Amino acid sequence: MAVHMLPGVGYDCNIFVITGSRPLIVDAGTGEHHARTVDKIRKIIGDRKVQGIVLTHRHYDHVGGAAALSRDLGAPLFAHQDDAGVIREGSSKGTEALMFMRRMEAASVQNLIGGETFTTGDHDLEVIHTPGHTAGGICLYDREHRILLSGDTVFAGGVGRWDLATGNLQELIASVRSLLALEPADLYPGHGPCAIGDALSQIKDALRYLGE
Repeated sequence: MAVHMLPGVGYDCNIFVITGSRPLIVDAGTGEHHARTVDKIRKIIGDRKVQGIVLTHRHYDHVGGAAALSRDLGAPLFAHQDDAGVIREGSSKGTEALMFMRRMEAASVQNLIGGETFTTGDHDLEVIHTPGHTAGGICLYDREHRILLSGDTVFAGGVGRWDLATGNLQELIASVRSLLALEPADLYPGHGPCAIGDALSQIKDALRYLGE
């Protein structure tokens, strides 16, 4: 398996390209570096068609570029049903675009509920509902290779904030604890560096930070 990270630039989150015969994109950034993002993705995937773009949660730094990325790659968008509505509506308030002094472009998005699996041909990535940062936060987990794409639920060195709309500290604690039970090896978070071979240690540190 290959997970290619496009590191966040400016307010952008990290964007991930999961390779295989049916590549998968995880998150879309703000869209403010759209041309560069599309160019990098196409260099990674070649002439293969992207099967989908999975959005880990509703916040603008992850979904602001979703509509444009979907159009240019010809790929459907997916988000958890608890976050999909504000993306579909183009709600600048609901996606926190206003916090970035931006406006959200509405994007057609299909609902996830958790438990779905995206297969790239090389990897099976399970959708895990991890509320706390937002009500519809999700992670993706490859059980065979023990690879966790964690969105803003947990970072290499912290956790996502829980003080914005639909955030909930107790739900975040429960979500981080559930990730620990998966025993991942590699952590690919929504912001900051990855933790290759050190995911469990990072998740344990996150729980200690949360007072657990």
